[in-house]
Amino acid sequence: GKLRALKKSDLAFRTNGIIKRIPVVNGSYVKQGDIIAQLDNYEANKKLQQAKERREKAELDFADKLISYGYGRDTSDVPSDMLKVIKIQSGYNQVLHDYNSALEELENTNLKAPFGGKVADIKGREYESASSPFCTLIDDSGFEVEFSLLESELSFIKTGSPVKISSFSDPDVFYQGSVTQINPLVDDKGQIKVMARVANTSGKLLEGMNVKVVAQNILKGHLVVPKGAVVMRDNFDVLFRLDQNTNKAMWTYVEVLMTNTDSHAVVANKEKNAQMDVGDIIITSGNLNLADGSNVVIKNK
Repeated sequence: GKLRALKKSDLAFRTNGIIKRIPVVNGSYVKQGDIIAQLDNYEANKKLQQAKERREKAELDFADKLISYGYGRDTSDVPSDMLKVIKIQSGYNQVLHDYNSALEELENTNLKAPFGGKVADIKGREYESASSPFCTLIDDSGFEVEFSLLESELSFIKTGSPVKISSFSDPDVFYQGSVTQINPLVDDKGQIKVMARVANTSGKLLEGMNVKVVAQNILKGHLVVPKGAVVMRDNFDVLFRLDQNTNKAMWTYVEVLMTNTDSHAVVANKEKNAQMDVGDIIITSGNLNLADGSNVVIKNK
């Protein structure tokens, strides 16, 4: 499967301009609200200062109008319709709107992180015109991965079933996850799409990374042995049990029912009159050259 971040967003400035500062690089971690990049804000600051001066003048005109109508600065006693007329006459509403617009325009010269995550794919440089999008923000604390199951395997998995995920660059390190969705549709290849979620506990998983997914399920009533315990003899699957009385290997034909990355679920091959019981000691290593009745030396017993 391929990893997809739970949160991912392409970020762009809401206004045009020349990039003044980029305090981050690709791979930088930012918290929600942190500034990722800034545009030159000289003109926006000047507009805000002018709007502030007009607002202050409008506030004085508004106060004068209140007095001329026989009211004080406290507007709590002014009827709402009268207050509306006074604000229109003094130009207070329009000036306040212009001030808020100038404030927003200045704020838009800052590109801020909408959530915590890592910055990726920065496309702009300082003193260049801002491009759209400027960068991508990825919350890599957790990922989703989509994988396929054969139709015959569907009975072994359900929503909430545990899965193990490993990257091809570090195949011996596994991340624990769980199934979140099972698409109720079989495609033309006889496969079903399954979605799982995994926590990026080491911080080494990356957006778009190809991974191997192992679906886990508890199989009751089956004998499970390590893969290395089963070897081929005369085109049959064989394992060796240990006779504890004689310390000799006992050749046992088996059938492999199911398999995963490290284990086989097996049963004794009845056609070969094989027998195997729970509690039998199975030889799991050093068995490639064993024969029936071979003497066995147990290491680290």
